[in-house]
Formats: sequence, C-alpha cells, structure tokens
Amino acid sequence: MSNKITFPYKLFVEGVNDLHVITSLCAHHKVTENFNIEACGSDESVTRRFKIALTNPAVYQRIGIVVDADTDIKGRWMQLIDILIKSGKYNCEKLGLSADGLIIHPLERCDAVVGIWIMPNNNLEGMLEDFALKLVSPENALMQKAESVLIELEAGGIQQYKEVHRSKAKVHTFLAWQDEPGRPMGQAIAAHVLNPDAEQAKVFINWLNKLYN
Repeated sequence: MSNKITFPYKLFVEGVNDLHVITSLCAHHKVTENFNIEACGSDESVTRRFKIALTNPAVYQRIGIVVDADTDIKGRWMQLIDILIKSGKYNCEKLGLSADGLIIHPLERCDAVVGIWIMPNNNLEGMLEDFALKLVSPENALMQKAESVLIELEAGGIQQYKEVHRSKAKVHTFLAWQDEPGRPMGQAIAAHVLNPDAEQAKVFINWLNKLYN
C-alpha cells in the first residue's frame, strides 16, 4: 500500500514484515489503495499509536490495527478493548472478537470507525508467521518436511530458537527450500510460494475491505 499519498484512513501494524505481507495480499486481491499503512516497530508502539490516533478523529476517519496475539490472545484483546473503553467513543458492551476480525462504529459520527485484527486469526495465540503458515496447504511436502526437521531438532535438544518463535523457524525453513531461497514473506506471497488465495488470506482481505471500502 503506497505511503506517498496521505489518506484519511490508517492501518497500524507492528513491523515491516506485516506491512509487506499486507501490501502483497492487497495487490493480489486488487484492494483499493485508500489507506496508509504505518509500521510502528513493536507491539508497544503499535498500541500506543492506536491509542493516540483515537484521540484525534479529525485526522483519520477509519483506523485499523493489526497486532500479534503472541502468547496471550485474551490479554491482547482486553488491552485493545480497554483503549476503546477509555476513549469514551465506543459501546464495548458484549463485544467479542470473531474469526472475521472486529469492526466497530463510534457513538458519534465525527469519530473514527475502528478495525482490530489479532494475528494470526483472532482465535489462536501466535504471530504473523503463524498467519503465513496458514497460506500453505497442510499436504505440502516441503512444509511437512520442515515440521519433521523441527521435531528432530527439538527431540535432540539442539534447536536454538525459543518455543514462542517456533513458527518463525518453520516458515523461514520452508522458504529457504524454495526456488530463490529465503524470500521474505511478502515476496513469497507475490510469487505464490505462500498462497494469497488461501482461505485465511481471503478472510483477512474481507476484513480490510469491510473496514476501508
């Protein structure tokens, strides 16, 4: 998504990998380029920018946030809902996060429409790389081999990655074995090594379209 033009719609994401993955999916699905994506650098920064943006509705008419669940999806959800509640601009009673992501309209028309997507799929703990893994068929032979290699490493206790980063190790092992090894995830989507038409990708794009179009 181009950042050369300033639009009244904004999407805050954690890092540049999120930006490139989303940009590649949007390009493939021909999503209208009417919002700017800002890579904030960390989960703390993205939630802080989200909070600040809600205090200035004149700048952004629609605000989205994409953030990793990491190891506590319930805690992440409550963190974001607490920001909405404290803004005083949204009715958050009985609000829940579905697999389709959240879109909530403000109490006053002058405030921003808000969208929330918690990686990977609004239901599970994890991160962007877990989302990327859902863009590969479970029957894919190389992905199955990547899984078996990780299991072998873990059985021998010689893996160096942390458990929380297992999905990172798996997806980048898979990408290392492709033609043009080691493509970043965004480029892998553009090359269809990661399938932009996978069901999880379509659900995410539908959330974007509902929020911005």
